[in-house]
Amino acid sequence: MMERERTQGAWSLAIVLFLANSLSFVDRQVLTLLVKPMRAELGISDVQVSLLQGLAFASLYAILGLPLGRLADRTHRPRLMAAGIAVWSGMTVASAFASDYAHLFIARMGVAVGEAALAPAAVSLLSDRFPRSRVGRAIALFQAGIFVGSALALLAGGWLLAAYDAGGLEWLRALGITSGWRAVLLVVGAPGWLVALLLLFVHEPRHGAAAPSTPQLGVRASLAWVWARRDVYTGVIVAFTAITVLAYGSLAWAPTVLVRVHALASADAGIRLGMIMLFAGPLGVVGAGWLVDRLAAKGRADAPIAAAMGGAIAFAIVVPAFALAPTLALAMLGAVALAFAQGYPYGIASTSFAMVTPPEMRGQVVALYLLISNLLGLTLGPLLVALGTDRIFHDDLAVGRSLALLPLVTIPLAIAGLVGARSAYARAYAAITHTR
Repeated sequence: MMERERTQGAWSLAIVLFLANSLSFVDRQVLTLLVKPMRAELGISDVQVSLLQGLAFASLYAILGLPLGRLADRTHRPRLMAAGIAVWSGMTVASAFASDYAHLFIARMGVAVGEAALAPAAVSLLSDRFPRSRVGRAIALFQAGIFVGSALALLAGGWLLAAYDAGGLEWLRALGITSGWRAVLLVVGAPGWLVALLLLFVHEPRHGAAAPSTPQLGVRASLAWVWARRDVYTGVIVAFTAITVLAYGSLAWAPTVLVRVHALASADAGIRLGMIMLFAGPLGVVGAGWLVDRLAAKGRADAPIAAAMGGAIAFAIVVPAFALAPTLALAMLGAVALAFAQGYPYGIASTSFAMVTPPEMRGQVVALYLLISNLLGLTLGPLLVALGTDRIFHDDLAVGRSLALLPLVTIPLAIAGLVGARSAYARAYAAITHTR
């Protein structure tokens, strides 16, 4: 009975963290739907929009990742996450009142400050609360929030844009909201404060996988651990970072492909993609987590690496299938495959690090990966597509062709990293499992 209660409590925690991650990606991804109205009001280019989606967020997210990962290994993780949620929600609301591009850029940097606290603490906490046979599924549920949140950003954003443009939402106008994109940012930012309050009531197990007396290692010791095992970590970091570049590039510009190439309204594009992403994305994440657990249960010490290989190859196919679709109907079919493929690697990445890293430094190692993958993924993914549109094709309508080029750069790097790390990863997994 006690074991059942512990398991139920662990899954309740996983659901709360799933909600937190969902809101994180609502606030992070909602800008992808607002490109057209923001450009019209602020007079900015695709490259400037890509910097809002990428550099503005990624810079502080990367800088604060390791310090907050260190805090996750030392302090009360639920309270740390609650503080982060309160900050990013407040800065999303502040974005609605930005008077110019510079103010909006600063507000988006503030969103990153809060969001940097979530993933290292969440992965660390879930890894402590779940047995190794279930940690893949637990982390996959948390990561499913990426696509539920991204879908809700498009669905809620599309509905709010349409409602505001139709003359509704009078109460927002009374608050000084003068355009639809501002209304979207205000409404999607506020709910995070409720989840922050909920996390204040979550129990901290004090890294249950390790003894309470286990010394918590600092950043230098954690980096030394990674460097000493660079044959394991380097290839995995390179692989999942390359996939992240492709994922963020396709997430950032998929709505714009539908708006420019297939002549949909922004609200319509958001609702269509949101409905697809709401179901197909989480299926990819949870399916990948399930596959990792199944392979590990069968004795595959390289389970995350083997699962990621198939996902990377599929990703390389579905991005151009969506981006170059000649009709709207084919683009919608491509969007279903794209959402599933985008979700698949996220069900594996954090799990792959958690499975070969001791609990006393798990938060910092995950933070190191997130620092690199988000700095490069959030910056290069949207930016490379924008540069292709502005500087190579010189045509706004060529955004699909620009997106289709991105897998040619990213997927060969991902495959090379996974192949290079496979044997070393299997040895590291076997070694850390043997010590428990």
